[in-house]
Amino acid sequence: MPTIVVNKWDLLSSLKVSEGELEDLLFNLKSETKEVDPDHLEIEINNDRPDLLHPFGIKRAVDGLLERALGEPKYEVVESGYTLRVHQVPSRPYALAAVVYDVKLSGERLNELIQFQEKLHVTVGRKRTKVAIGLHDLSKVTSKVIEYKEVPLSTKFVPLNQKEEMTVSDVLERTDQGRAYGRISVRDGKSPAIIEDNGSILSVPPIINAEKTRLEEGTKDLFVDVTGTSFEAVSFTLDLIVATLAEGGSRIGLVKVEGLSGVARSPVLRRYNVRAETEYVNRRLGTSFSEDEMVRLLRMARMEATASKGIIEVTVPPYRADVLAQSDVAEEIAQVYGYRRLEPSKQRFRRPGSFLPITSLTRALRDLSVGAGFLEIYTFAFIRKEYLWGDFVTVANPVTEEYTAIRNSLMPSALLFLSRNQNARMPVKVFEVNDVVVKDETTDTGYRNVPRAIYAIMDYQVSYEQLQAPLHAILEDLGLRPVYKETSAEPLIEGRAAQIYSGDKVIGVIGEVRPEFLEKFDLRFPVVLAEIYLDSLLTASRGNSSS
Repeated sequence: MPTIVVNKWDLLSSLKVSEGELEDLLFNLKSETKEVDPDHLEIEINNDRPDLLHPFGIKRAVDGLLERALGEPKYEVVESGYTLRVHQVPSRPYALAAVVYDVKLSGERLNELIQFQEKLHVTVGRKRTKVAIGLHDLSKVTSKVIEYKEVPLSTKFVPLNQKEEMTVSDVLERTDQGRAYGRISVRDGKSPAIIEDNGSILSVPPIINAEKTRLEEGTKDLFVDVTGTSFEAVSFTLDLIVATLAEGGSRIGLVKVEGLSGVARSPVLRRYNVRAETEYVNRRLGTSFSEDEMVRLLRMARMEATASKGIIEVTVPPYRADVLAQSDVAEEIAQVYGYRRLEPSKQRFRRPGSFLPITSLTRALRDLSVGAGFLEIYTFAFIRKEYLWGDFVTVANPVTEEYTAIRNSLMPSALLFLSRNQNARMPVKVFEVNDVVVKDETTDTGYRNVPRAIYAIMDYQVSYEQLQAPLHAILEDLGLRPVYKETSAEPLIEGRAAQIYSGDKVIGVIGEVRPEFLEKFDLRFPVVLAEIYLDSLLTASRGNSSS
């Protein structure tokens, strides 16, 4: 979980509480404190509460817990007169901006703001791959029109903390930020950039800001840009930053947005509604709160709420994105009421605990595989990228050339294992049950972990049938009726390979390995392989059991 370091005396003074009271209040917000030195506290924040990553956010929440302020705060929002023109940037298509007036950055406040920026980069921003934030001294921005577009890597500017002009390419190669983040959004020799309409660069996201708009003690007004790969994440991050600074007394300046469909002004300051049944909340918490009591508790959580006929309607403010269902509403009520005040009830379990379906399947599969004469192995998920085929994840900064990628199949790992055990007594019959990482555009990262099993036989002479027979028996013992249909797939010999079906679902592939792949892995003996897709196998076995 992320941690922040704050000035203890400033925070206690602003909250008007003792250190012990602060510890209790933060406990109700799922946060813990630890003293760093006599003047500073380290606060561990739960991952779902990025609004607490700045002292102003903590103050907003604590004011609600102490009923000093109820409901969503009302922040002053004004027109700034600035325009953001968003051009096509395929690698990072979304950009929004805002102006924040009267930020009053003293030394401590400046440190807190920079810390807030970096913690958001790590959490919401997924280490800047999803969201990157630029903070600029507005007095040093000389144009009212700001553009977001791609620029050639030969473009020159003075990066933050540098004294001389550098090209974007130089920044990528010669600075720590460039080496860490430079390749995230570079595409076809171009990089995203935030630029004044006179051509002066303000930042090259997600890498670095320009020295020109450096924040300093005494900076009064900010220009904030947020870019990223997800509009929802970009919008929420900007809303969170401006709402947090507004909690400290700043004013929010709207920026006109051109070129981004459906957005005319930013920040968006999005609000959304979540409904919860009062009966559900009370049953979940073991309480007997009335509708009015629930509304009061939710307003103490700094959200607006109304109730009617057993339904609570909650309006989630722009600085919160973690309240999505009625279970979250129940959790908010429990936090504000106080976990320590909830009376635990005696639980009566109607049945003992049980394994997850995938755990039961893999345990059964292991027992059957050992019984069929296979020896279980366990290999690393990391592997040399030259051994892989298809789409796979590469490691940006590998420690060794042996681990430059993450496998997308168990086949390369099995072949590599066999190549290192060619002096063993033949035949070598092994299996492994483990995860691989496959491409999936529906996820935030574009990839996901999936469980698979691999079977391999190496001998002086091997054939498709030598593996197909024991594998068929194993699948039948799992309650399946496997069917084999000829296929062509790497690394298997065409005409000696098949996809394995259960009903209309593909559950695996089996076949003899091509000579060129044996040579690639320095194998002197023939090999037959079968890879089983356990997620598909689980679905198929459930279907069979239901029928």
